[in-house]
Amino acid sequence: MSNIMINTEQVSALRPPKKPTDMGKYYRKVEVDYDNLLGVNDIYSTDGRYYGILLISSMRGIFQKATVALMLTFFGILTIMQVLGLFKAKSLQHLLDSLLFDPLFILGQVLLLIIAFIYHRKARVPRGKLVVFDRKTGNVNFPAFGGNPELVIPFEEVEMYRGSLGFSLGRGMPVTSLIPKKYPKHGKRDCQYIVAFADSYDGACQSWTLLTEFMDKNKPIPFGLLQSVQHHLNKGNSVTWRGDKIGPYMDKYPLDPVIKNNYKYVYHENRDATEEYPRDEVNYVIAPFSDDPVLLEKNIKRAYELNILLL
Repeated sequence: MSNIMINTEQVSALRPPKKPTDMGKYYRKVEVDYDNLLGVNDIYSTDGRYYGILLISSMRGIFQKATVALMLTFFGILTIMQVLGLFKAKSLQHLLDSLLFDPLFILGQVLLLIIAFIYHRKARVPRGKLVVFDRKTGNVNFPAFGGNPELVIPFEEVEMYRGSLGFSLGRGMPVTSLIPKKYPKHGKRDCQYIVAFADSYDGACQSWTLLTEFMDKNKPIPFGLLQSVQHHLNKGNSVTWRGDKIGPYMDKYPLDPVIKNNYKYVYHENRDATEEYPRDEVNYVIAPFSDDPVLLEKNIKRAYELNILLL
């Protein structure tokens, strides 16, 4: 992802998959499950327009930085051993004959520095962090991945699978995969986007149901996401960037102007009912991107009737 506002308005040129999707017997397709949705709450993934799911592959930056630190630690230990050897050596020849100054030992130190430099360069390369769901357009943005360019595809063309990665008999690491039904026209291969999403299959179904409701802009934003919207309103930055300053491309990223200018108050935490609920202010949150004022009014009424805005 580049350091500009994410644009999901233009759908990518698409092609069908090179072969039918077959995730194997240890994967199950994640289904919408309205009977198991009560109590699902997501407080960090949406800002009212965008919903972001962390890509597991984006954690490579953390691995690369850890590798740099490890290599430099080993190099430092070996260097300290050499310095101590200087004080303990009985003579210069005795020092040069020791293992600490053996050519292979020196070569090992040089290789540690080379590896640290390579991984340092890799860690500094900006890369997409999230798969982004855009409520306004109904599209999903997959960052460039696996030799493929960035992919913008309608939500209806995306499926989710829950299964096991690695080892035998399904005993590997549990993972959740987002699978597009189509791919970039010039993409080199069909990709499985491994995401951090849920701890179990039932949890994946719950979250996928919540996300499905979120992507229907003719319905109110689901109650389970309102706290997340308020969280990002308070911070003033978009869900598509974390604002933790891991790198220059991760600096605080401003909210979409539509959100910033129209949302005021979305999540009511007054559990003791000591204040009147600000219904006029939360009206902005109900189906905020619907262009039909009649539909908007119906959705507002429906939300009140279901107490979907009340805590």
